[in-house]
Parts: sequence; C-alpha cells; structure tokens
Amino acid sequence: MNELASRIVGRLLREKRALVERLSAAMRSTFPEAVAERLDWRCTFMDAACVAHIGIHSPAHVELVRSQAEDHLAHRFDLLGSGPVVVAHGIACAGLEGCRFPPAEKVQPDAQGRWLEGRINRANLAESRRIWSLIDPHHRPIDWQLDFRSGFRWSERTWSGDIRFARHPGQDVKLPWELARMQHLPVLALAANYSREGAPGFQPGQVYGDEIRNQILDFIATNPPGFGVNWSCPMDVGIRIANILLACDLLHAAGHAFDEPSRAILAASTRSHARHLARNLEWAPRFRGNHYLANVVGLLFCAAYLPRDDESDLWLHFAAAELISEAAYQFDDDGGNFEGSTCYHRLSGELLVWGLALLDGLSGTDRCQAFAATRSWRGPRPPARRLAPISMHAAGGSPRTGPVPPWCRDRVAGIARLTRSATRPDGCVTQFGDNDSGRFFSLAGIEQVRSAGDPASVCWSLDHAGLLNLCAGFLGAPPTSVEGEFVAGLSRRQPAEVHAIEPDPTFTRGGDTVWTALQTLAGTCTDASRHRCEFVASCGLREGLGTTGFPGAGFYFLRSARLYLAIRCGPIGLAGLGSHDHCDQLAIELVIDGIDRIRDPGSYLYTPLPLRRNDYRSAMAHHVPRSSGCEPANLTLGLFDLRDASPGECLYFGPRGFVGRHAGLGGWVYRSIALEADRVVVIDFSPDGAALADPTPRPLPLSQGYGRLSADLCNVPPCDC
Repeated sequence: MNELASRIVGRLLREKRALVERLSAAMRSTFPEAVAERLDWRCTFMDAACVAHIGIHSPAHVELVRSQAEDHLAHRFDLLGSGPVVVAHGIACAGLEGCRFPPAEKVQPDAQGRWLEGRINRANLAESRRIWSLIDPHHRPIDWQLDFRSGFRWSERTWSGDIRFARHPGQDVKLPWELARMQHLPVLALAANYSREGAPGFQPGQVYGDEIRNQILDFIATNPPGFGVNWSCPMDVGIRIANILLACDLLHAAGHAFDEPSRAILAASTRSHARHLARNLEWAPRFRGNHYLANVVGLLFCAAYLPRDDESDLWLHFAAAELISEAAYQFDDDGGNFEGSTCYHRLSGELLVWGLALLDGLSGTDRCQAFAATRSWRGPRPPARRLAPISMHAAGGSPRTGPVPPWCRDRVAGIARLTRSATRPDGCVTQFGDNDSGRFFSLAGIEQVRSAGDPASVCWSLDHAGLLNLCAGFLGAPPTSVEGEFVAGLSRRQPAEVHAIEPDPTFTRGGDTVWTALQTLAGTCTDASRHRCEFVASCGLREGLGTTGFPGAGFYFLRSARLYLAIRCGPIGLAGLGSHDHCDQLAIELVIDGIDRIRDPGSYLYTPLPLRRNDYRSAMAHHVPRSSGCEPANLTLGLFDLRDASPGECLYFGPRGFVGRHAGLGGWVYRSIALEADRVVVIDFSPDGAALADPTPRPLPLSQGYGRLSADLCNVPPCDC
C-alpha cells in the first residue's frame, strides 16, 4: 500500500509540474537566451592522417559517404521502410498497407519567417522567425512533424506532453522521430572532411557545412523547445543532440565554422536539450532500459561540450554516475543486455560504449574536477539524491585517470562476445526479441558498406560488425573501421592503452546425469504430450562444437563448422516488463551448411498496425513448444507489455545439446535439443499432460529491419519429419 501511495503521489506531482510547464510555455518563450558560449570540440583526432587511414581501410566507406551526402543535400531520406522520400511540406506519401493520409498544405517560405505565423505558438514566434532569418534563402524547409510513410502530420504548436500516438491506423510516430535524430548530419560532416582531403566526387566542403547549419537552424526554428512531436520522447532528444554536436565537431575539424549568431543558437539549443532531458528523464525504479540510457548519454554529451559552470558540472557528474550505474543494472557480468533482444543489445551497447569513450576522453582534464565534489540532484526523476564524488581509475592502463572503472571495460568485452556468438554464418545476427533498427550514431558504418548502401538489405540492420569494431576500438585494438577510429579518437586512446580481452569462454550447465534424467522424463510422457521433429544433415555436425551462453540475457549458442543453433531461454526482458520480448521462450534459430532451417521472422512494426505487431511477436511466429495454438502470454496487455509471460529455465546446456522449460502453457513444458552426428532432434514434452502440437511456425515474410519486409518466407519447410 505504501508503494502504491508513493506512485500515486509521484504521478500527481508530475502532472502538476507538467501543467505548470504547459501554462508557462503558453505565456513566455521556451527558447533560452542565445549567448556566445564556446563549445569544447573533441574531434581533434579527425586530421588528414585519420581521414586517410579510414580511406585506406575502407574506400567503399568514402564512396558511401559521398552518395549518402548527396541524398541528404536533397533532403532525400529512406528510413524505417519509407523508401526514398524527399521530405518537405505538403508532399503526398505512399501509405502503409492501405493506410494513407491526405497531404498537408504546402508552404511558401520567406526570408523573414512570416510563413511560420499560425504554425509556431505566439510566445515563441518572434524567436523562431529570427532564427529562420539566418537560414540561406535557397534552403527548402523540412517537415519535421510528418510521418512521411503514411502522411499523418503532428503539429508544432502542440505542447509535447499533449502529443498522442497510435490513434489512427497506419500512423507511425517513429518516422519523424527517426529523421529528427539527425543521424544524417555526421555523414554530411564526414563528406566535408573527405572534401578537404581532395577525395574525388565530393562537392566543396562549404556546401556540406552550409547544409548542416541550415538544417540545424531549420529544426530549431520550427521545433521550439517543448513543442511538437520531436520533444515528446526524451530518448530521441538525447540521440538528436549528440548527433548535432558530433556533426558540428567534425565540421569544425574540417575547417568550417558557423557564423557567430549561429554558434550562439547552437550553444543555446544544446542547453535547452540538456534542460529538457534533465526535467524529463525516463527513469523508473525498475522498468528502465535503453530509453533512460539514451537520456543519460545525451545529457553527458551536452555537459561535455558546454563550457564549465555549475549547471554543466552537475549534468556531467550526474550523467557519469548514472552511466556507470546503468552499466551494472542493464548489462550482466558477461556483457549480456537485460532487454531480451539481440538488436536492442546493439543499441544499448552502442550507447554505453560511446558514453564511456566520451568519459575516457575527459580523463586527465579539468572537467574531471566536476566528479570530485559532493552535489545534490533535485530533478523530478530520479528522486532527489546526493551525488557522491566519483572514484578515478587509470584509463586503459595509462597515467591518465578518469571515472570509468575497469569492470566497465569487462562489460564492453562481454558485449562484443555476445554479438559474436549471436552472429550467424551469413554475418547477420539472430533476431531474438524486437528490432526497431535503432542506432546511436550511424556514420555510414561497416554494415551499410556491406549492404552496398541499400537500406532494404538484410545486412543494414542485422550485420552488427559495427558494434564489434566499436568495442574493439574502445578497448584499444588498432582501428579497422570508421567506428573504431572514432571511438578511439574520442576516448583519446593511445597505442599502449589496451584492455586485455579474454577469449570467449565455454559455457555449460548441468551434466550427463541431468541430461539422462531429462531424457528419461521425456520418455514417460504420453504421445499426446510429446512432439518430435528432426533436421537431417550429413555426418559431421558436431565436429569442433563450441558452446556459449548468456543466462541473464537468455541466449544460448551452439556452433561448429557446419552448424549454428541459437536458443532463447531466460528471464522476461527489462526486469520482467517484456517491452521488447516476443513469445519466444525455447525458440530456436537453426542454420546447417549455410542453409536456414529455422529463422526468426523479426518484428516489422510497433504501434501503427497492432495486429501485425502481434503477428510477429506471437508464439505462432516462432519455433516453440505449442499447445493447440495457445499463446504463452497475454498479448492484450499492451504492445510493450508481456509481464504475465513465463520465463524460461535452462536445465542442461553443453556438448549433447540443450534442455529447458517454461510454465506458460498451463504447466511445465520442456524442450530437448539433441545434437547428433547427422541431425538435430527437437523433442517437446509435458509431464503435466499438456497436449503438444507441431511447433512449425506460421510462415511470415522475413522482416529484416523495422518497417521492412523481404520477399522471403521464414521457416518453409521447417523440418524433415
């Protein structure tokens, strides 16, 4: 009762604060005063030698940057299955599975910003017009409020706390959020750097610099702080400001500086982003995950780039302490992330590694003085708390000291180990749990190079080599990709600063006695409570077999030269909430001799088509123990709620195979997977008498990334029974 009362009081206080903020925003401008503050640039590593090194290792990356930059100059974006779209006001959109909204009105922008009248709320209109007047006259405004797939448009006049989602079929808020993350801006800045070094095919660097400046000013002018869809999700606010700062940093490294009024607006916007994050952190006592991690890392970037003062020092201290704390909360000792999703493992892993690299880069500087004081955090979330001084540690074995403890580096090594284990023979990871194609920075990375620049390619979202390179660069390995170069440079890593990476350990659970007892138990079940299927191959499947397991994440992997077998069995993700889980306990993904025998179909969509979301997260979409079509969880609780699902329990894992169980079908249901020389044998059985059916999944088109469907059907045929 005390906990319930506390939650009620907390909600009332938050609603009161939101009402005060809404009323205040209606009466006075939410823009902070634009003053001349000097941002601390941190990409000094991006010199001619670094640019040349990237070009030598990946000439295809240079060409991809050139191609993507041309698209971004034209405001042409292909995000989350939209197809290439020139995003502007009044465009007609293709629609989503027949759901299509009529175009909004076109606009006639003018240099004085009069076109903003009626669009921007009265209190912010004057400053919005002033900012717009600084934009080059030829610039065409981007419609940042538009779902440019379905055509639905939100309003920039609406207070972000009043924004509502998923009220109309086909409406997908992730489209404007994804565009407004500004992950294309660092690519434009990279183009300016390649242009500086004379790479063929690039336009003059000032062209890219002007476009970055115009797009940033366009966004700031037409998205006043706290208004519109792009301030409604703090996670995206954090990712956006980090990308803006990195892009401007790289642009500065290329020798292009903003004019003084634009620099002042950029610094003021950095503060407004930080203040919004500090007031709207997506913290919860238990159910907090990648959203909160993105809040913290975004706040960390703001604090590290802003000049030192009491406000930025508090943000820096808080963000550093929370990042280290969340590394322990959201990642297990073995590096597995707790959300039950291999693709969210990548997103959260990227957030953690980039944040730790930024902290490493502050090591040995006066910014570390912020960590020595005792401070008070008085934000609405988390609750008021005392920030104790942060201990300093050697940064990767160097004489520099900083706030990153050695165990965080071990976590990063574990993140890489899980990603390697989850990578199939084709170089793509198994899609356990949700996949929203989310990234922190993009940078035209290695997976996009391997996709030949095609966002519809399976590699675009499922090749996680970029995360492996990111981890390696952070831990001191010589950079071999743009991700490794950047994280090494940002952390000011020296060649001698190497964190030892242990070889991937063999993981087993149970023993021969356990295995034998469980096989005996299977033999006691009736025919109706037992189902057997086989996947036949030629001899030699077991040669060189390796076993790796991540119990906290709930992932187990068996691999040989001819076999890849991934198994999902473990906790309900995100501390039991299951936001990004599927009904896939005891599910398998199986590849024999490079041929898919069982493949997870992915996620496809979230809120715009709830029935399609449930199609892809249901048990019927996965190769799992099945009982007369019953779901092991209640899919009506919410699109991001599987709290009533039964967790999986691994009983045996080793050279013989795997045995696990869950209680989601009215009693204990077991799955035994035996690895034989020429076949994989899967036996589902229920000692409690549940009637078990063929586990063959419903054929669904492979969704290789959010909003995308392949022509390939998963799991046809499933087995050799």
